Amino acid sequence: MSHQHDPVSALKEHEATGETADLFAEIRDVMHIPMLTSIWRILAHSLDDLRTTWHLTKPLFGTGYPDHIYQNLDKRISFPEPPPLSKQELQATGISAKELKTLQSIVHAYTRSNSLNMIALTALVVEPAGQPADFHPAPPRLDWPALPSVLEKQDISPSTWSLIHALNAFGSTPDQPGLATLWRHLAYWPEFLKVVHAAFAPLQENQEIKQCIQEVLNEINWVGQQLAHHRVPSPPLPESIRTQVAQYVQHPGLVVRMVVIGHSLASWLQAAPPPSSTI
Repeated sequence: MSHQHDPVSALKEHEATGETADLFAEIRDVMHIPMLTSIWRILAHSLDDLRTTWHLTKPLFGTGYPDHIYQNLDKRISFPEPPPLSKQELQATGISAKELKTLQSIVHAYTRSNSLNMIALTALVVEPAGQPADFHPAPPRLDWPALPSVLEKQDISPSTWSLIHALNAFGSTPDQPGLATLWRHLAYWPEFLKVVHAAFAPLQENQEIKQCIQEVLNEINWVGQQLAHHRVPSPPLPESIRTQVAQYVQHPGLVVRMVVIGHSLASWLQAAPPPSSTI
């Protein structure tokens, strides 16, 4: 990610005040997510940019279509599959059953947020094509558990920080190497991150992740064209914001790589055997 898309440089949610804080709360409520991923916090550097982009995006969520696509994306795309996580591997990390649930919730939160953002924001920057997207019932309200905060760099050991960067290389591109926040959020469990790296490294080496990134870009571009029929006519999206959003949703090294990795990681964790309750 460029500095413009660097989550570390973006406004933290707890630092937002006034209308910005109100918009953040509304975005979380409409998207049914426990926290905001980077794009909304980056746009918040300008309240006008945040207000305009959300005003145009909110009606698209009202169609129910972004959530419908998200819920069925694994039926439309074959996400990379690492070898199944064994009970022995999981127990070796020292993670308890409760911690595994927290891990799954963190991954779910990022994957849902990144996917919905990519789907809805793509519709803002592509021309309508095909049949208009169908309307779907609103999804049920999600009950998110309390999640730990993202660790600051000074609270992460040098060895874990190096591991985070090794994980961040998966799907990244030389011109957009920004650090995905998900890996920092999982830094509480460095032994688990080692297992993730070992499982996903072959998928990076054989280019399965890269190939899937392109598949998702193509699929979401088509979905966005259908959803674009439901855009409100005004106000127009300023060109400066359009350029920023288009890069975010269309560059292979930005949000799409975390959509791919997030779906693969979520499925992998969902299939994991529960660790011993004695750990």
